[in-house]
Formats: sequence, structure tokens, C-alpha cells
Amino acid sequence: MNRSYHPRLPAALVLLALGLALLPRPGSAQPITIKGGFKSAEYYPAPNETQMRSLLEGAGAQPQADGRLLVTDAKYQTFRTNNEVELNVEAPQCFYDQGQKAISSSGPLRMQIANGKVSIEGDGFLYQQTNSILQISNRVHTILHLELLGSPAGPARTNTLAEAAPGIDIFSDQFEYSEQSGLGVYQGNVRVAGTNLTATAGRLSILLQKAQAGLQSLTAEQDVVVDYEKIHATGDRAFYSTDTDLVQLSGQPAWRMEQREGSGDELIFDRTNRVLQANGHARLKMPAQSMGPSSFLSQSTSNSATSLPPTNQFVEIQSANYVLRTNLAVFRDQVKVSDRLGDELRGEMSCGLMTLTFTGTNELQRMVAEHQVVIAQTDRQFTAETAEYTAADGLLNLAGNPAWRAGTREGKGDSMRLRLAQKELLVHGNASMRLPAAELGRTTLTALGTNQPVKVKVATNEFAEIFSNEYLLMPAAALFRGGVRIEHPQIKETCEELTMLTPPELGKDGRMVIAEPAVVFDVVDAQGRSFHGIGDKAVYTHRLTATLTNDMMELTGHPAVLAATNVVGRNRIITLDLTNQKLVAPGKYNIVGIMPANAMKALGPRQTR
Repeated sequence: MNRSYHPRLPAALVLLALGLALLPRPGSAQPITIKGGFKSAEYYPAPNETQMRSLLEGAGAQPQADGRLLVTDAKYQTFRTNNEVELNVEAPQCFYDQGQKAISSSGPLRMQIANGKVSIEGDGFLYQQTNSILQISNRVHTILHLELLGSPAGPARTNTLAEAAPGIDIFSDQFEYSEQSGLGVYQGNVRVAGTNLTATAGRLSILLQKAQAGLQSLTAEQDVVVDYEKIHATGDRAFYSTDTDLVQLSGQPAWRMEQREGSGDELIFDRTNRVLQANGHARLKMPAQSMGPSSFLSQSTSNSATSLPPTNQFVEIQSANYVLRTNLAVFRDQVKVSDRLGDELRGEMSCGLMTLTFTGTNELQRMVAEHQVVIAQTDRQFTAETAEYTAADGLLNLAGNPAWRAGTREGKGDSMRLRLAQKELLVHGNASMRLPAAELGRTTLTALGTNQPVKVKVATNEFAEIFSNEYLLMPAAALFRGGVRIEHPQIKETCEELTMLTPPELGKDGRMVIAEPAVVFDVVDAQGRSFHGIGDKAVYTHRLTATLTNDMMELTGHPAVLAATNVVGRNRIITLDLTNQKLVAPGKYNIVGIMPANAMKALGPRQTR
């Protein structure tokens, strides 16, 4: 019997007729089975009383002893006031409890919501018509079709269940959906799978936009694990909004992509623009190889400029927040960079803002650090307002009151350039260098007017300073150029260029100092005696070997002049043998004043007066 109800019949008559039809006939042992089709409809209240709200239909219905109907080949639909299907459920059979306004089954079901953009399957369900809540109790499988996520719309869907289309699959133990709020909640062993996407969680919520029949947001909670393309992320909560197309991960979130990994108080993924942002206690760790063979953070342990750092050497960056793009990373506020070889700290840097540019192979191309930059490498330190590093040429440029320190030495200038592979530092503009006074060596003079060498006693806590327009520091040499001036506790000297060398032939602690041209120096010894020298060039040599210690100073000029309190000497070349206490003036020379004969060995004729 086909039971259908005209929408204009009074609701009381409809219910009465249905109740009478389902009563067992007198004297019959079997309940009545409704064949040939079954329908039960509900309508909206006024002013939409002609609009169907829900429709339950099936191939047949059999009354049960508890008053329910067992409907076979059941199909249940709910409609909006514009007659658009909101919920579409199909099941081989279900129980219909008209009194409780409930539809239930322990068997399988298939359903669609959001105009077919969400397809759901499962075993065992309960639908409460009063509050429009659907519950599925076992083996839930959902497909979120691409149209739901904002992908280009495909062909228009009908009200019948469509074949599964590519999209996102969700599996869980239970599911509950509220038509009124559009909220669907998955619980128990939640697993998400899609193109380049897998995720697991204890609970997953989807919120649908009822008006647009699309996804509004998605929230995963409880031990969330997400793998999207090459990114692996974990946290306690993940939230996705279609309005912003952003995924927000919180609750001790962390991420990993190939050999990089990071964390923060909050992680934000922009899948459209391929951007990763970390906010609050942000951290990033990557292999030192990413920084190139000549890192600005630590000195290479290899003699080869092309050698890569060891595989257990990492760079860790901490900041208030950072943003990672395809080939760009920006770190802001309280930035701290550490280079570690295992547990050993090799170097570190701090600044207020740092920008890293990478090549297509994820190797560092350029680094720019700004605002109170401090770079520390073992016993070395650099400070500046800005620092720029380019990996291709291994150059580190410092500007904004840059300064450096290495052990007991330090310096500054208007700008600095460090060639990392060659370990060379160029300081330009108002350049100065401060070093222990003893490192300039013994005095370059022998006493005039006495047979004893000048004894210049330099305290270990005294320092000398060298000023110039610029200077270049190299592993075995230092070159000062332009208006060179030396300020020493006992020595004052000026020249245009000053070269400090450590040739191997002079021994381990041997050194050579060359000053030229326009050399002028003044020396005061421990007894307060003054010495003055003028020349075109002054070369000081300190040789120290296992069998020899020698200090020599050669002053040349046209002529070279060496003056003390009571004597003045002039010659083209004046050589001072500090070790043997000898003054040598080859060729013609001129000495004015009083000088003991045993204080000087003269080569060639001399003139005195």
C-alpha cells in the first residue's frame, strides 16, 4: 500500500490515518507490512507551512512491537525553506519512531550534506528530528569534496548520492552532526587523508556555512599530527579557516621539513602562498651546511674553502617570531643564532631583525642582520648596527659603528669587511686598533750618550693604539694605510703606511714592523730620556729561534735623523742592533754632540763636530 499525505490535509488527520493503518488487524498473527512504497513528511510552521521540512521514504515499512516502523531501502532528506536539500541519508533499513521523532539503525548508512560536497558512510546511526542531530556510532568515513574547500566548482550535483570524487577523506570511530549549527564532530582515532596530506587527532570538528553550503572551518584537537607535502607538524590543536586559508597550530606546536625543524607558541601555515609563520618563543634548527662552506658564525676547521661543515654541525635560531617563505626567512625581535658542533658552541649572533635569502637548493645566499648586531666566535667578537653576509664570496660587511675584538686586541672604524675563507678583516674610515703595548716589541732605539740599551718597561695592563684611514688584518700580517699614528705608553710614531709581519723565517714569535714613508717617532725610556727619529722608512725586526735572539732596527732617509738629548745623528742608513747594543751607519755619516766611542760601531768614514 502506498501511503502518501497531501500537504493540505490537517496534520491530526494525517497522524490518525497513519496510526490506524499500522495497527494489527484483529485475528492476524503477523504485523501489517506496508508495501509498494512508504512516505512520511514533516512541514515547516507558518508562514512556510506548505514547505516540506523533512521526508522519510522507503520501499516498505513493517510495524514493530514497540511501536516503531522498520523501513526498508530507507531514504531520509531534510530541506531548507527554499526547497534545497540539506541532508540526504540512505540506509538498507532503519527504525522510525514517530513518537520520539527519531530514526535509527544498527546497520550501514550513506549520507550527503552541503549540497553533496560532504559524503559520509558508517555503521549504526541515530537521527533526532526534534533538534536535527545525527549520530554515527561506528566506522565513520567522510569525503570532503574539493568544491567544499573552495576549488573550482564541478558539475551540478543532484540530490542522489554521487560517486566518491577526489578530496579529503576522514576516518573516525564516531561522528555527530548538527543541522542547525552546521557543526560536525569526529571522535576516536581520527585520521585524515588527501592529496599530499595525512593527519591524525583524537577529535576533529568541521563547521559548514549553511548559506553557501561550504566549509567554514576545521578544528583538530588532542595529539594532532599533520603531514602536508614535505612538512611534518605536531601540536595539541590545529585550526583551519577557509576565509583566510590559514592553518593555525597551537599547544606546543612543532614542525619538520627535510633537514629543518622548528617550533613556537603558535604556528601558522598559509598553504596558498606557501608561508610558515612561528609566533612566540620561535625556534628554527637547520644543518650548518645550509649556511655555506664559510659561515659567518664560526671559523672553519678545514683548510679548504670548499669543504662543508661536519654532518653533526647545526645552526639554531631563536626569536620572538619568524616567517618562512619559499626562499626567504625573516626573524624578528630578540634574534639569537647559535652554531653548534654536537654539544660544542662554535659561534653565535644576536640582533633585532634578521633576513635570510636561500637559493633553490635551500643553501644560504644572503644574510642581513640589523639592530645591535653582536657576532661572537670563540675569542672573537664583532658588533655593528647592520651586518650583511653573502655566501657566494664569503664576505661579511659590517656598518653602523662597527667594532671587533680578538683576545686582547680590538678595533673599530666606519665600516668593516671580513673575508671569511681567507680570514682577512678590512677596516675602513677612522680606523683604529688597540692592542697590548708589549706586542709592539722592544724599543727600536739604542741609548745615545751611554753604552747601555734603552730599557722600555711596559706593564702588562698597558695598551697601544694604532690609528689610520684603513687597515687590513691577515693571519700572518697587518697593513695600516693613510695617516698612520701610533700611541704607545713610551712611543709616538706617524707614517703613511705601517706593515706588521710574522715571517716563518723569524721564528715562532718573530715579527717585522715596516713604517713608510714620512716616518717620525718619539720614544721616552724608563729613565725619562727622550729620543726623536725621522726617516723615509723604518724596519724593525725581532728574530727568535732556538739558537738566536736578535732585535734590529733600520732607519733610512735623505738623510735619516736620530736624535737624543745630547746628540744628533744623520745618515742615509742608520742600523740599530738592539741585542748587541750597536749603532751602524755605513758610508758617510754625521753625528753632532757627545757620544762614547764604545757605544757605536761605524762602518766607513765619519764626520763629527
